[in-house]
Amino acid sequence: MRKLLLTLLVLFITYVIYYDLSAGVLSKPTSIVLLQNKESKQSENATAKELTVEKANEQEQKSVNTGKEEELYYQEVKVAAGQTVLSIVEQIQDGPLPVSISQLITDFQLLNPKTEPEMIQIGKVYKFPVYTDKE
Repeated sequence: MRKLLLTLLVLFITYVIYYDLSAGVLSKPTSIVLLQNKESKQSENATAKELTVEKANEQEQKSVNTGKEEELYYQEVKVAAGQTVLSIVEQIQDGPLPVSISQLITDFQLLNPKTEPEMIQIGKVYKFPVYTDKE
């Protein structure tokens, strides 16, 4: 009886490991993106940056009056797989952000009402803030 139970237990554990490695148990594909190695992430960013640069060449920057003293410039970008609000704005800026991340989130929500920065969807076009040198 012990041999039968031990055999069934080993088979069950083997099946669980096989299922976890083949199909996985993570429910959101975004969780998988976070686990990628640095090299594949850089190649995706290079492709995304090329798309962003092409988009920037096609469109001029637009501005929105925020009710403050300065206007907020923005650029419309179609989101690709693996991109985040932070990565897209860094690509537009071609470097680090000149403002804090909380300010970036506030500006993104101002430009895209009813859209949370964490909930952007692949293939949709969103307005991303463009910061000038004087900010």
